[in-house]
Amino acid sequence: LWAHILRKDLATNEASSQIPPLAPLDKTGTSMRMLIHDTQANLEKFSARLDSLLQRVDDCRAQVLNANELLDNERDKVLSEILDIANRCQSELKAHVGTPSQAHTLDLVHVSQISTEKTVQALDKRIDGLQTV
Repeated sequence: LWAHILRKDLATNEASSQIPPLAPLDKTGTSMRMLIHDTQANLEKFSARLDSLLQRVDDCRAQVLNANELLDNERDKVLSEILDIANRCQSELKAHVGTPSQAHTLDLVHVSQISTEKTVQALDKRIDGLQTV
């Protein structure tokens, strides 16, 4: 009988001793756990923001590359159009003007100028030779 009564007293004492205290016993440890939890939450927020930012940067990079490719294609098209127009203009001018009447005379003047330059160079060599003697 006494053992049964003593066990009831022990059970009530044990039950009352298992009630957690209102304030934490290890305040420093609790503070560290709170700081670590806050740091982890902030790192997770930062990681999410960084991921979205990097995704936007990748999207912008792809758009810039696409724009550069489009600009290169358009530039090539414009240059080819300009060349075609210039060639057409030149061929039309040749068709309407033909060969200029002064072309033959200009060739003769050019040949004459070349022979005159050769003569002047030969005379310069003779003068240099005379001055060295």
